[in-house]
Amino acid sequence: MSGQQVRGTHPSMPAAAIILAAGSASRMGSLKQLLPYGNGTLLTHSIQQAQQAGFDRIIVVVGAESERVRGSLTGQPVEIAFNENWEVGMGSSIAAGMQRFRTAEPLLPVLGILLADQPGVSAAHLLAMREQLESTARAAVAAEYANRLGVPALFREELYALLAALPPESGAKYLLRDSGVAVSAFPLPEAATDIDTPSDFAALETMRT
Repeated sequence: MSGQQVRGTHPSMPAAAIILAAGSASRMGSLKQLLPYGNGTLLTHSIQQAQQAGFDRIIVVVGAESERVRGSLTGQPVEIAFNENWEVGMGSSIAAGMQRFRTAEPLLPVLGILLADQPGVSAAHLLAMREQLESTARAAVAAEYANRLGVPALFREELYALLAALPPESGAKYLLRDSGVAVSAFPLPEAATDIDTPSDFAALETMRT
């Protein structure tokens, strides 16, 4: 999938994306969302991929150093949700994103949960995942890497209530792996590359040179 190109047409079902960018990145020592990548940051790279994959709404959840992160998003085609409980866990950020998502009616029929620190996830991957969701009767499509399901993941509207009610300390993986929800797997080994430590970022820079 890594060599896949974004096609000119997009899936017919409108979709929104929630990008989780609220953590403090304690192991990194600085906000990894704002680490330089491409022509911007890891976070703006994630936003660009979602935009190129045709998501109709893009919601970024901020928390730690929220004003700094907000400032980095000036001019970006996004809505911002603030998670005041960001230290509790990823489920609290999903809940904050869902609250913002539900401010507009009617709700879009597809919702993606994305991370700001998976630079290997491309617009082509996200577009292919959207197409896969439309071609399956299952309620979700999730990336499969390291023999497990995880994010990025796409959800149909029937799962929105479960997403909003995730335990605060749990991420979407809880819903994908342990809830009995029927999920269509999308092989995506590139999603295994996330940026948690300075050595992770150094390795990413080495791969790019």
